[in-house]
Amino acid sequence: MLTLEEVNSIPIFDTLSHPTINGNWLHPRYDGMAVASDMLVQMEQSNICGTFAVGMKGIGGYDEERYVKSFRGNKFLPVAFLDFEGLEERHIKTRLQEVKSKGYVGVKLHPRFAHFYLTDSRLQKIIDCANELNLIPLLCTFFYSNQQSQNKNNIETLGDLLMAIDKESDIILLHGGLTRLLETMEMVRFFPNVILDLSLTLSKYEGTHLDSDFDYIFRLFDRRTTIGTDYPEISYAKLRERYNHFVQNTTKEKAENIAYKNIKNLLQKHLISIA
Repeated sequence: MLTLEEVNSIPIFDTLSHPTINGNWLHPRYDGMAVASDMLVQMEQSNICGTFAVGMKGIGGYDEERYVKSFRGNKFLPVAFLDFEGLEERHIKTRLQEVKSKGYVGVKLHPRFAHFYLTDSRLQKIIDCANELNLIPLLCTFFYSNQQSQNKNNIETLGDLLMAIDKESDIILLHGGLTRLLETMEMVRFFPNVILDLSLTLSKYEGTHLDSDFDYIFRLFDRRTTIGTDYPEISYAKLRERYNHFVQNTTKEKAENIAYKNIKNLLQKHLISIA
């Protein structure tokens, strides 16, 4: 069993955060909270070694040119929001090359905000092409909504997508399927290049039946799992608290895999370094 001192000494890479240009986020209650300088203070306090800084169209003053300039370096690796509106399949590679040339390390694929279905023929090509360019695709699995898309974006169509993309293509499944976490984990098991991310989910569902799923995953699925905040939705102190709770009963190797080694290996594979 790891001691609290040992656990706190393990750095965490945050798979998903949302610093914004004007400091605001989705809901007014987060206004002024998504500020990079404040994040860095919290990251230092909780031993967070880096994060994917993910922009979102229409939120926090997002602008693709400004965002990458604002959040490149100093523990931040910028990820661009990929807009599907007007994106023709024949222009996908050119669009991704443009994103890459600006200095982004990945693309955020958000079905609800970008208004696409997982069955969209463009999606497979985007994921495979992004990998060719050493851009990491981050796919949101928060499918719940009051939109018709919920009938087409779910764990079943996600499985079809994973079978369709190139078996060598890496992809991070943000939020790990939320309340269908264990099902998502079992599906991911058959796709070696897919990473299960527990950002938001690990902290949001504290005290529910998912706690037993988290415990299982931390003990038995450590080589394919990462964690994160979805900041400012979740604080770094809360992420550290939840991580510490579940790794105390694992080995140091498993704790390090989940905290940062799995992401470190992925970044190295795609020739990405943390400044």
